[in-house]
Amino acid sequence: MNNYNIRRYIATGVAALTLLLTSCESYFLEPDSPQYIADNISIVDAKSAETALLGVYSALQHSEYYGGDGFQSAVNLAGGELIWVGTQNHYNTFVTHTYRADNRTLNDSWQAIHKVVNGANHIIAKVPLLNETGLTDQQRNQLLGEAYTLRALAQFDLARAWGNIPLVLQPTLNATDFSGLKQSNRQEVYKQVLSDHDKAELLIGNNSNINRVTLPAIYAFKARVYLYTEQWDKAEAYASKVIANTAFGLVSWQTILSGKNTRESVWELAFSTADKSSYFSVWSSEAYRNTLAPSKALYNRLRDPLIGGARSALIKDVSTPAKTDFYVQLLYWRSNNDNPTYLFRLAEQYLIRSEARSKKETPDLVGALADLNAVRNRSSIASFESTSREEILLAIEEERRVEFAFEPHRWFDLVRTGRVGTVLGVNDTQKWIFPIPYNDLAADPALVQNPGY
Repeated sequence: MNNYNIRRYIATGVAALTLLLTSCESYFLEPDSPQYIADNISIVDAKSAETALLGVYSALQHSEYYGGDGFQSAVNLAGGELIWVGTQNHYNTFVTHTYRADNRTLNDSWQAIHKVVNGANHIIAKVPLLNETGLTDQQRNQLLGEAYTLRALAQFDLARAWGNIPLVLQPTLNATDFSGLKQSNRQEVYKQVLSDHDKAELLIGNNSNINRVTLPAIYAFKARVYLYTEQWDKAEAYASKVIANTAFGLVSWQTILSGKNTRESVWELAFSTADKSSYFSVWSSEAYRNTLAPSKALYNRLRDPLIGGARSALIKDVSTPAKTDFYVQLLYWRSNNDNPTYLFRLAEQYLIRSEARSKKETPDLVGALADLNAVRNRSSIASFESTSREEILLAIEEERRVEFAFEPHRWFDLVRTGRVGTVLGVNDTQKWIFPIPYNDLAADPALVQNPGY
């Protein structure tokens, strides 16, 4: 294994982006866009700044982050709904919650996410210094607003997965930059994430391209962070902003499964036949039992008309006498590998608001039920009725379980609510966060490993 360290791979954000435009969606690009950007001269004008921003999006869509099987597979397997049927045993450690600091998937995901952080840091540091006649304040603000949001997303994912992380807010060019930086705890990181959101909210324009950062995407993201930080009133308020926006609406599951950029999507990462999602390749297909597959328990829930309802379309039984209990998912399975990745959907905002209304100091259980049932009814499931806050919260948990069956929510939901032990039997709370990769610890003695590893 290469002896990478965090300072090296966060230094590669804009600095050495050989992946910069090779995996960006074509609609982002000008025909003459440069394919590579030098580090210390990467952002010198409006065009190179936009190119650098596209590089950050490209890093976001990396196979080890939201474009493939790294980060997403790890948290989905940890959430207990999927099984690993491949030969790479380090993936099974997520199912058994026995992952170690030398886990290859964790190392690669850690690297990939930090590339987003550093790419955004370069833009945040350099764009305000540009003195170009052709760069309007609106363009400058848009670049910065998107960069702040992308950095916030990466640091949020790092904190909720790994807990205490180095909170690097300046661009790095060398492997030794910021060596010795003290780790920040999860709550400190969330505070910085919200600070970035506040800046972005003031900067972002009226962009309506849901494949990039928009103002509704920032609202949706803030609602999620406020949910994680148990600021119920604010979670409700920001989710309401998204729900009230008539540009969005709940759509049929068939539309989600077959379409792109539907009214359901608040922020969606796009792929094409020329820029394929590698997530496609790890899932079992009808013809081949590959590596990642739904569990029998998940199949039974989704196919239960009282639980899954219309979400039965998400999963298919392709069992044969030779391949028993063989199920495939259809959310990330399109023949040309151009399936999108959903970062934020409207259904999540309804369920965030439902949970927030249930948990706030003066609960609004009527409103909570209305939001919960909006998602249930969309999936052709009868409304849930109860006057018990506890029952409603369990119903919300169950709804999130089936609604986001193949999206990376379940593990984090159980961690943030403290129910990992009860639901999955993982009673060792130290296993509720992943270990800091071994290579980083070896390269920077200032880094402290998470307890239990």
